This record gives sequence, C-alpha cells and structure tokens, in this order.
Amino acid sequence: MEENREEVNVYPEDKEKAKKKKGVVKNEKKYGINAVLAFIAYIGIGCIAIALLLTVILKGNTKLSDAFNSVGEVIAYVICICLAFSWVKTHRKIAWIVCYVIFVVTIVVLFILNI
Repeated sequence: MEENREEVNVYPEDKEKAKKKKGVVKNEKKYGINAVLAFIAYIGIGCIAIALLLTVILKGNTKLSDAFNSVGEVIAYVICICLAFSWVKTHRKIAWIVCYVIFVVTIVVLFILNI
C-alpha cells in the first residue's frame, strides 16, 4: 500500500507566517543603543527633577540637591557626547572631528574644575 503523501517544503518564512496567524509569535524586544540612551536620559531627567524639588523643599540645605543635580548633568553631558559622536562619525570631515574633540575636552575639563 502506497500512501499518497505530498512532500511540502516549508520554508522558515512560511513557518513564521503560520505562527503569526495562530498568534504564537512572542514579542521579542531588541534593545539597541537608542533604547539604552533613552533609558539613561530618563534617569537623568529624573535626577534633575529630584534636584529641583529638593532645592524648593530644602531651601537652606542644598547639598543633597547639588548631588542629584550633578548626576543629572553628567548623564545629560554623556548622552549629548555620545549622540554627537554618532553624528560626527557619519560626517567624516576633519573640521567636525576637531571641533567635536575641542568641545568634549572643554566640557570635561570645565565640569571637573567646577566640582
């Protein structure tokens, strides 16, 4: 007895489409550099908001608010430096690179001197 079976080649794309139809596909979250920077920015604005609240609440004692403010500023500076680097990387002219290096060194030196 011969069975009448048809061999069906199922490609991976077809399997994925079948799973999507059945609702079996899981939501896979991929975290890229943009998602990481966005989360760090979220933490930074939280620190700055806490610093501003503490400045209003504790009018005389600003040590704690200064600490939160410094953390928020550092996070903001780091995010700006990272995003500017990605922009400079796509615009490979020597003038952009030189200005970027001067800007970053100025920010780092002056921030350290003010702390």
